[in-house]
Amino acid sequence: MSEADTLAAALAPWLAEQFGAAQIASLKLLAGGASQQAWRIELTTPAGPLTLIVRRDLGGRMFQNALGRADEYAVIALAHRAGVPVPRPYAYLPDVAGKPAFVMACLLGETIGRRIVREPALAAARAVLPAQMGRALAAIHAIPAEAAAFLPGPAAGESAAAYTLRMLDEEMAAIAEPYPALELGLAWLRAHPPREMPPVLCHGDYRVGNVVVDAAALVGVLDWEFAHRGHPGEDLTFGAIRAWRFGEASRRYGGVGEVAEFLAAYNAARGTAFTERELYWFEVASNLKWAIATVTQARRHLSGQEPSLELASLGRMTAEIELEILSLIDPRHPRYPGE
Repeated sequence: MSEADTLAAALAPWLAEQFGAAQIASLKLLAGGASQQAWRIELTTPAGPLTLIVRRDLGGRMFQNALGRADEYAVIALAHRAGVPVPRPYAYLPDVAGKPAFVMACLLGETIGRRIVREPALAAARAVLPAQMGRALAAIHAIPAEAAAFLPGPAAGESAAAYTLRMLDEEMAAIAEPYPALELGLAWLRAHPPREMPPVLCHGDYRVGNVVVDAAALVGVLDWEFAHRGHPGEDLTFGAIRAWRFGEASRRYGGVGEVAEFLAAYNAARGTAFTERELYWFEVASNLKWAIATVTQARRHLSGQEPSLELASLGRMTAEIELEILSLIDPRHPRYPGE
């Protein structure tokens, strides 16, 4: 029996309970997803056709604090109730062929970053995407942090940026081998603490590639497995690092537009006044966060835990991000904020 057949059999009881005489017309494993599977299910139901997505564990995690499927489902449901553009959540299923999963609606559009930044058919969407992503992020950060108390976040008495730094320290310690450029980045972060702010609900992986885009606009925000309570600067910079420009380096926000457009829309929606200069610390931290992820994912391949060309290819990115970090912490960098 194929994996798709096994999954279809495991989902059949829930589908029957939810939709009656539902039939699976197709079941397809989607590309991408280094730590989870995403299956697209086309259904025929008494009420008409329906397309769902099943997010299911693969067994590995990029970061120690990555969410399990139960908490990821809970935070998507929280965002959905708050009016954030996310897929409609249907159910958390603790055992789908031996692994936890959840079911949500399928949003129609493009998710592959390199297509979003280049496809001629998406040119109109690119023109408005930075501002739309800024407003969507403002809606996420407007959700009361207390409502997300089940998520990882600062310890009692710990500030939000200090929590960011502690998480990076712990992830680096878990690597347990020398990465001098990353250690230099950590040292720079320790020496240049940013202005503190109250924690917000952070998406944790907010970028092009984790959103759905159609020909005209942003459709929704996906991939919440790194959600936590933290400093807003984390989400405000992660989507702007070079790794997420998909080869369009001159368009500094996600390869589609300018950081200024994104920040202006966010600030207007939230009533804040963040500047790139103020967020520079988090730009360095975001690069460091992704560098650590490339190391840990490549290790899953190299250790034999999960042989995968995709995971191996992530390991090749580490040196590029190390170079970016060294450039950013050099006082000669054109955007260096000064001491």
